[in-house]
Amino acid sequence: MNKRNRFNYIALIFVLVIIAGVVFALVMLSSSLRAGKEHEDKPDEVRLLMSWWGNDVRHLYTMEGVDGYQEKNPGIEVDYRYGEWNGYEKRTKVWMESNNEADVMQINYAWISEYSPDGTGFYDLYELSDYIDLDSFTEEELSYGEKNGKLNALPIAMNTHTFYYNQDVLDAYGLSIPKSWDDLFAMAKVLAPEGKYVLGMAKKQTFLFLLAYYEQSSGKQFFDEDGSLAIDEAGLTELLKFYRSLIDEHVLCPVDDFDRSEYMSGTYAGTMCWISDTKIYCDGLAETGVRVTRGMYPKLAGATRSGWYVKPATMWAINADTDHPEEAAKLLNYLLTDPDMVTLQQTEKGVPVSDAAVAVLMEEGLDQTNEYKATQEMNEHQEEFSLIIPNMENENIIDAFKSGADEYLFDKQSVEDCAKEIRKEMLDIITAQE
Repeated sequence: MNKRNRFNYIALIFVLVIIAGVVFALVMLSSSLRAGKEHEDKPDEVRLLMSWWGNDVRHLYTMEGVDGYQEKNPGIEVDYRYGEWNGYEKRTKVWMESNNEADVMQINYAWISEYSPDGTGFYDLYELSDYIDLDSFTEEELSYGEKNGKLNALPIAMNTHTFYYNQDVLDAYGLSIPKSWDDLFAMAKVLAPEGKYVLGMAKKQTFLFLLAYYEQSSGKQFFDEDGSLAIDEAGLTELLKFYRSLIDEHVLCPVDDFDRSEYMSGTYAGTMCWISDTKIYCDGLAETGVRVTRGMYPKLAGATRSGWYVKPATMWAINADTDHPEEAAKLLNYLLTDPDMVTLQQTEKGVPVSDAAVAVLMEEGLDQTNEYKATQEMNEHQEEFSLIIPNMENENIIDAFKSGADEYLFDKQSVEDCAKEIRKEMLDIITAQE
């Protein structure tokens, strides 16, 4: 091919490329116009964001429930983000402070005080009563979510701690369910030579377990009702010594060594957990063929305070700045009262407080579940419990106690110095909240 023909050939290719590009652009423009017209013909789609924490079981049934909500509410799409509890509160704090929280969110009871001290941190659900069945809740149940006259959240269930023991382990060593702190130490004398602990529990449970002992033994509160720190250095010193005796004598497994699989295998004779975790720590063990028995709250003779507390298990709230309050309220109501959602959730978060939800589950044998029996026991001894003070669940406060206590437990600091440092750090955390 000579130079002239080669030039004509290249020019032809160039022209064809340009023509193809123009045709493609016209086709895309036509498609875009058609798509725009089709979009205009459709009703505006509402998109909501929902968030929660939990285990895989909770994730699966919640997502299935969200699918059901979307089927019943065409035109509403629900996106979601979820995760395990560990780290979830810290992520929530980032979302809240950056105004990036979900439209509908599962919250902990303590978060109302932390993120909504004046009642404006979450949407006032009283303003959405046309879409939420508030009649399914008693005035007391509604009060748990109130702040300055605004209804910030609705409780899913009520919760307290309960004890579950591996009855097969107890029988193997001729032991009975402990009723007092002394009983726990007596059990440990039998189990320790076998490399076993009486109890194994997570970090927060360990802190609240110790708090109960302090309040029983001293007759004083760890926190005042307003969340301020009531315990002094002397009290913390004695509590740290007691904590060390629990670990040294094999009453309590060290927090960092706690492993739920060890509870399942019988390395720990028992555990303390929320009623809402019954399916994990009670039903889960029973499914392996092990007999499980619910235990008593350890008490000190003559104690004037029980040291045990109740709280809403978890709660549903709505973003104060949501663009779609009506749709968010309908989703929140669905999560709490819709028969399909209630049937999916069952008692995984505890026994529901909503009358509508309870009515659905009673038809399915609610009164035969371990969660129901534990909740009934909680209600029968209601006068012995106090409503939890939010700072009892403050992750920063609990971490301050654990890290400070570790300095003493590992002989890095004297018990007096540890008590002083822990109290100072707790005070700093509480002051920063104000």
